[in-house]
Amino acid sequence: MGIQELASRLASTTRTGMTPELAKKLKLRDTDTFRGQLLGMSTETNGPLGVYLVGVYVVDDTDFWSDGEIYRWTIPVLGDKNGKARWSALSGLPEGDPPHDVGSHEWMTNIHLNDLPLLAVIPPDPDIDSCTIRMAFYDDDGALADVPKAMGAGYEALATCQHVVSGPDQIIQPVRHAIFTSLRAEQDDILIDQDLILRRGERMNFNCGFVGSVINSMIRVYYFIKDEQRTEQAGPEMLRKGQMEIVRFKSKMEPGGRIALFARGADVTAPAFGELNTDTPFVNKVLDDRSVHTVKDGFEIRAAGPAKFIAFYTPPQAVTA
Repeated sequence: MGIQELASRLASTTRTGMTPELAKKLKLRDTDTFRGQLLGMSTETNGPLGVYLVGVYVVDDTDFWSDGEIYRWTIPVLGDKNGKARWSALSGLPEGDPPHDVGSHEWMTNIHLNDLPLLAVIPPDPDIDSCTIRMAFYDDDGALADVPKAMGAGYEALATCQHVVSGPDQIIQPVRHAIFTSLRAEQDDILIDQDLILRRGERMNFNCGFVGSVINSMIRVYYFIKDEQRTEQAGPEMLRKGQMEIVRFKSKMEPGGRIALFARGADVTAPAFGELNTDTPFVNKVLDDRSVHTVKDGFEIRAAGPAKFIAFYTPPQAVTA
């Protein structure tokens, strides 16, 4: 995405439920100000990490006779080494989507690979030790879910929270309560409503460059952690049955670099990495000398049917803690 586009995302006042009054309360800045803040916190090899939603597969939409209508919201909070939690417009705000028609054993098609939803931003601050994202997906069963109104209520609640508190729940719970109550979500079927906790780790640096997942018997949620200055994206590619493509990155492939592949739809085979299918739609790989030689000029992918594919490469410097 890059710093400029990330700054534009953070400055957006057109996100679901946002109003000019709320933007002022939440201290949203303009794009240039956010860009300056992001660049000011970055070095040549250490920049902000973006956490993005890359795909959602509904295992059971809970509706017996028809497709379900799934809505969602997320709430991001950062944690420091002392256990304290914080929020700011610079690290991303809660975001949500209105109900979307989707049946059991189907991908949610409102998650677009060419416009991945931004869930959180992790600054290159050694004091930041964790990122907690409350992730909620519900099947709309009662009154029609007014997600814009609910997100507005969530933003109102967030604006009353202190920017630094003793733990993530002191931010997540009041914001969640405001959203949940506005939606009357107790009438709806829960697919997932839990915290995704990302930790710095000694070597992994929040698993930057990898696709991760949150999975239960109802839903599978996939996310990607991207170094905004260094991660390179290939695609998305819209593939047809039997179509073969060569995936190439502009960056030089190096040992220690990370490649992440994600596909949805029909099976996609990448001989250098394996098969991507509904049960295992992503592959993560840390390159060694042998694999660098294999993929340095690109690698082949082939689709068994209509599919959407995206790939990321993160150089080794970006994954050093």
